[in-house]
Amino acid sequence: MKVHVAVCVILIAVIAFLISSMPPANATLCQKTAVSFSYPRQASENQVVRISSMVAGSCVSDGEDYFAVRVDLVDNFTGAILESNSTPIGYDANNFSVTVWNAAVTPKSNESWPVVVNTYLIQAGATSGKYLLNENTITIQVGDIPLPEFPFNPPYALAVALITAALLTYGNRSNRKTRFPRVTTK
Repeated sequence: MKVHVAVCVILIAVIAFLISSMPPANATLCQKTAVSFSYPRQASENQVVRISSMVAGSCVSDGEDYFAVRVDLVDNFTGAILESNSTPIGYDANNFSVTVWNAAVTPKSNESWPVVVNTYLIQAGATSGKYLLNENTITIQVGDIPLPEFPFNPPYALAVALITAALLTYGNRSNRKTRFPRVTTK
């Protein structure tokens, strides 16, 4: 009896998990056709940068619900939302193309700064308020690009020093021979 109850509880838990992890029935409402970004590849420390997201797509729209595109900028290191902005599509979202502008302040240190750009479709009046269209990570170089670091290796440095000294010594000897040739008499 206890085994049957345990099996039933496990089955109910698995079914509940599967149902909760399924996308909503109307998640195929929109088919995106393109999401692209425009942003500076390099910026100064603590500088405001503007990022534009161009979103074009088509949705099943009957003219009753209002649509918009929202873009969230998320710091990849901390997970904090840097900025969220939206641009309206309107009631007719059968075919749309909008640009959403966001701004964020770069870190105060010299680094490669990854920013996650999440693009959502917002449908007002629907049971589910947002649909994730695209998640992309862009990288902005903050400050100067760092020079590559070479580890100091004493045996390697010693070998380079010895070879350099040998070449300089050989070069000096060969220069003396060509400048002051020996004259031999027979």
